[in-house]
Amino acid sequence: NGVKQNMNADLSSSKRQYADTTRYQVLHSLFSRTLSNGEIRPRPWLVFSKSKGTVFCAPRKMFGKSGSLANDEGYNDWKNAGQRMKEHEISDDHRSARATLLARKNVVPFDKSLVFQTEEEIKYWHEVLRRIVAVVRSLSARGLPFRGSQERFGSRNSGNYVMALELLAEFDPFLDTHIKRHGNKGCGTTSYLSSRICEEIINIMAEKVISTIVTEIKHAKYFSISVDSTPDISHLDQLSFIVRYVSAEGCPVERFIRFIPNCGHKAEDLANVVLDTLKNHDLDIANSRGQSYDNASNMSVVYSGLQARIKQVNPLVVFVPCSAHSLYLVGSCAAECCEAAISFFGTLQELYNFFSVSTDGKFCYLN
Repeated sequence: NGVKQNMNADLSSSKRQYADTTRYQVLHSLFSRTLSNGEIRPRPWLVFSKSKGTVFCAPRKMFGKSGSLANDEGYNDWKNAGQRMKEHEISDDHRSARATLLARKNVVPFDKSLVFQTEEEIKYWHEVLRRIVAVVRSLSARGLPFRGSQERFGSRNSGNYVMALELLAEFDPFLDTHIKRHGNKGCGTTSYLSSRICEEIINIMAEKVISTIVTEIKHAKYFSISVDSTPDISHLDQLSFIVRYVSAEGCPVERFIRFIPNCGHKAEDLANVVLDTLKNHDLDIANSRGQSYDNASNMSVVYSGLQARIKQVNPLVVFVPCSAHSLYLVGSCAAECCEAAISFFGTLQELYNFFSVSTDGKFCYLN
């Protein structure tokens, strides 16, 4: 692996002070030699000892050779050092010691074989992850579901994730071999094909996307926020958090940040959620210039609604009511004026309530 020459260390310890004279210190030029054609070559075998202030020939010192450059004290006759180095490097003992050192260097030790094996193992799993990440990215970008009723390779009931890996394996011998060797082995076996690894990759990608969006928002500096809550298919109420800003190209951009479950419907709770979300993403509410919600009382009330509480923190955040919700309110008020419409929509609501709370999978018949 070579030796540490200490040529850039403090060389002042090589200076010798005597009663009647001072012997000069070693020069950096001693660590290289000039050939007859003017070419400069380094002397990698020459080592400076900081503790003794002398120089040694590393190969001859290592293999027990004698001489002034290999004894315990080292060499420090700096006045004649140049000529001494020329004589030394053409000597048979020096050449023999260097040849022995090079032979030792070229031997492949056991630990080097382990390093090579480890590097090959890392390379193998990198190739596996590269293919899995490509499948996860493609499905996520298109909003396609991942899971099926049975997550097993070779099953016709598997989801899009397994199906995409099987399709890719038909044209990729590497992935085909990996699936045959590691697929369907269950927990406790490293394969990177499980749903747990897939979900971890999705979370890593999501964090990267959010980080990129937050970076763009900080670059734009000013932004507006828009939040609204709605129940999902499992009747879990979720608050969607959206940020709007102007990109570096001058185009308005609207980005979804996250869903926030079970945050409550009170204006105070919503305000705390909005402020905490901005704080968690290191976004300053002082840079916000707009807010847009529906016309519900907990959102739009002038004195105690969400928009009023946000204005208490930053008066520059202008409230813009949602035009779609305003149009919905107009249609709702118009329908409430008609008894037939009230009866019709009331019946639809009752049907929805009836079927949504039904726990069995059988068909329900109404008379």
